[in-house]
Amino acid sequence: MNQFGLARSAVARIACAVVASEVRYLRGTHPTSAMACEWPDGLPIGDEGLGLDSIEQLGALGALAETFDLDDALLHAGPPQRVDDWIDWIMRRHATPGGSITVRTSGSTGAPRTCSHAVADLIEEAAWFAARLAGRRRVVALVPADHLYGIIWTALLPASLDVPVVARTIGAPLDLIEGDLVVAVPEQWRALSRMTRFPDDVLGVSSAGPFQDAIAGEVFDAGLARLIDVYGSSETGAIAWRDVPAACYEIIARWNLVPHDDDRWQLEDRSGRRAVLPDHIDRTGRRSLRLAGRRDGAVQIAGHNVWPERVADILRGVEGVSELAVRLHANGRLKAFVVPYAGSTSVELQAALERTAIARLRDHERPRSFRFGDSLPRNAMGKLEDWS
Repeated sequence: MNQFGLARSAVARIACAVVASEVRYLRGTHPTSAMACEWPDGLPIGDEGLGLDSIEQLGALGALAETFDLDDALLHAGPPQRVDDWIDWIMRRHATPGGSITVRTSGSTGAPRTCSHAVADLIEEAAWFAARLAGRRRVVALVPADHLYGIIWTALLPASLDVPVVARTIGAPLDLIEGDLVVAVPEQWRALSRMTRFPDDVLGVSSAGPFQDAIAGEVFDAGLARLIDVYGSSETGAIAWRDVPAACYEIIARWNLVPHDDDRWQLEDRSGRRAVLPDHIDRTGRRSLRLAGRRDGAVQIAGHNVWPERVADILRGVEGVSELAVRLHANGRLKAFVVPYAGSTSVELQAALERTAIARLRDHERPRSFRFGDSLPRNAMGKLEDWS
């Protein structure tokens, strides 16, 4: 750990995840597991090691520079040859205060945009949570560290607790032990609730999407001792947390709620900087809140922001579609209700919709359930309502 609190182990985990994500992007492949970026320091990055070609090595340098606020003045005379050359580059930059870490998130149209955070703020957040989780022996990471949730909980927090991180993937044995802290997203907890028996004193944390309390009951029945649901965003970091199944969230120390116009609320930190809440909220106490729906119409699927209306706009362009609506299904994926034009059969139209979804939408954006009818479901006031 350098004098400003950024541990080398944390830097290595974040850096490897960032490079793995960049290489997957350059190769047009999808991430297969959180295990894909656990690389030893001395591993060569070229053909004899990671197998990155010259273009991929340039991509890795660019991704690391963007994430860790780096420039080429801190590089050695020759290009990096091993994984520890990347880590050394980062540690040289963060040997002095004032550094930042930048993550990417989806904007309102699904186009990626960057969110930068002071390293000091991220370390403070991790330490705040670590102080409330004493007694953990390991952090078991089911998420990578190339997004803010993974950075805090699977890199900075383990360093603050001084405990090891083990990366696991669902579909292989988790090999949990007493004292573990399991870091996952809601969709992963849904799977774990049906296939895992937890040892004594195993805690869980969930973020990157709303957590359904029904799933909590199932993981508690499977032996999980405690489940923490963290509310936040890529723009703000963590905002509040709750012990599931509590209905209200407790605001973390970094933030205060301050009044905004039209009886709304904003966040304000100790320096007076303000930030917009991603959701409508009901303030339930001086430092507690209840969520009341997204401001921007987004839902979260597998840790990604997804805009159902954007998906609907794309699918409405399929020939044979008269009207179409998209909503979040109870199973955590999108569903679509389709009104065909006369002469279009549901079988042919569904096939066309699925082809368009594959061509134009990402995996987590694609509706997995289609229902067909003569008109969209509406209530007596003419407002679109849900369907089963």
